[in-house]
Amino acid sequence: MTGDSKSSGSTLVTPVPHRPGNGESTHSRTVSAVSHNYSLLDIYDSPSPPPPPQGFGHTQIDENTGSVDIDDILEQPDITASTNDNTDLEIKTVDDESTNASIAVDLSSSTQTSTTASTNDSQQFTTPITSYPNSETILKSKFDRYGFKKVSSQVNYSNDEYNDWFVGYTKYSSVIKKKWTLLLKSNGLKSSTSPPTRFPPKSDKVKKLIRKGIPPEWRGNAWFFYAGGYERLNKHTGVYERIVKDTTGIHNKDTEVIERDLNRTFPDNIYFNKSLQGSNTTNEDILEASTITSLRRVLTAFAHYQPQIGYCQSLNFLVGLLLLFMSEERAFWMLVILTERIIPKVHSANLEGVHIDQGVLMLCIKEYIPHLWSILGKNFEGEQLSEDKILTRLPPITLVTSSWFMSVFIGLPIETTLRIWDILWYEGSKTLFRVSLTISKMCLENPEFQVSRQNSNSEVEQIELFQFMQNFPKTILDPNILVDHCFKKIGGYGFGSLSQDEINQCREFVSKQRAKLNNKKHTALTAEMSDDERRALETAGAFDGDIHDVYGFHRSIMSGVVWNKNISNIMKKKFTKKSK
Repeated sequence: MTGDSKSSGSTLVTPVPHRPGNGESTHSRTVSAVSHNYSLLDIYDSPSPPPPPQGFGHTQIDENTGSVDIDDILEQPDITASTNDNTDLEIKTVDDESTNASIAVDLSSSTQTSTTASTNDSQQFTTPITSYPNSETILKSKFDRYGFKKVSSQVNYSNDEYNDWFVGYTKYSSVIKKKWTLLLKSNGLKSSTSPPTRFPPKSDKVKKLIRKGIPPEWRGNAWFFYAGGYERLNKHTGVYERIVKDTTGIHNKDTEVIERDLNRTFPDNIYFNKSLQGSNTTNEDILEASTITSLRRVLTAFAHYQPQIGYCQSLNFLVGLLLLFMSEERAFWMLVILTERIIPKVHSANLEGVHIDQGVLMLCIKEYIPHLWSILGKNFEGEQLSEDKILTRLPPITLVTSSWFMSVFIGLPIETTLRIWDILWYEGSKTLFRVSLTISKMCLENPEFQVSRQNSNSEVEQIELFQFMQNFPKTILDPNILVDHCFKKIGGYGFGSLSQDEINQCREFVSKQRAKLNNKKHTALTAEMSDDERRALETAGAFDGDIHDVYGFHRSIMSGVVWNKNISNIMKKKFTKKSK
């Protein structure tokens, strides 16, 4: 954020975010600048990287295709009738269990296990989803196109509501894919025969289309391309396979926790839970899903490659989602990119990155949504937090928002999560803050919350906001609502003006202030809780049992992101008092 950041005595002078124009600075953050994680490159050294794929990093216009200006195309209405694209769909519900089981098997069969040569032998690696069921099949099924249950405990909508939305979104997706096809063609790239492996260089046109969504079958390749996956893969040829070979059968504290969390990963997805396929029990059926086997290898390899992170809960969900769209090796390098560049130190042992990013988010809310800060920027006595207390007494709402960062919004309706990831891999970590600000403001402006706070005092108002922000994101079924609110300047919030340079500068400021405060004796700043406080939070019925239960996150892990030493007991008392 702009301006010099200075500290004088105990008063913190926070940098004030500026609101730049359309042109945003390039993300210049380097791996070495944001991550001190030890990497085993000395052990897994590789020869000079091979040249990148032809045309990688730049594109050439096919002389025969001519120039295609897609500006007008991008501005066309998104919902357009299309022939042969299942646009006129009739919603049909099927209650027959055998039919749903058959559909589940069809979905599961779209993944396959391939044999990839490793250093000295062959290793079984699972490939991502290769095809998707047609729209009519999805409407009849209990599962969506990615294998998740359409209705589960993680979402707040009915099967009929999902189908109503899916009919319209299918039309939208068809139009967007045609725009992508034209964009690739205008850059001399082919996409008709198979998912493209190369994409146009970054530009305003590409960014605009990225925000409209990437076709599901192209998603993995596009994420990998724009995140810089090819550079990592080419620089470290064969490293992943060697790590897998060296860690096969290894047993340590990380592998014990990984093993415990494997079957907790997406239990409502058929690729991770074979019991959802509804087949009769046989010896083959009791074997674990091949995706779980892949998940084990990637997480074990990552813990070995980045020992300062090791394994932290929520990494299993991040890898699990990646494995639905790309190979094991690519998922591994994408996790490395994510933890080094996009959310640095967020999954480190002391969760320092979470603390820093929550401090940044609160400063952003204070600047961009002052009305919201007037509610949550108070202590329970109704006293507004002063400038020097923002980073030492972060509000209880950070117990909710911290999970958004650790899980990268996994736990929202899946299509909404994927659209956020489309933008994240292209635009970088500022996406996390932009989306968090958007969700926060949507909560503040929601009529349901406005009604609940009309006659509330400061204390009750904070608790109402806490509960609402826990549950509201699960209702955002249509990702276009979230994206439009975030980026549109007319009819939206215009948070697209929050630049990466602002985030980088503010992260540096918060990090330095935390370091100064942590060096002082008797500081109020802490990320640790006593055993009694931890047990109290784990068993607190005041939080309705799911304060951080995104697909089973353990509160004992996630509650490490607590700044005020007594915050868990305070929140428990306030919720208990409210319920009486």
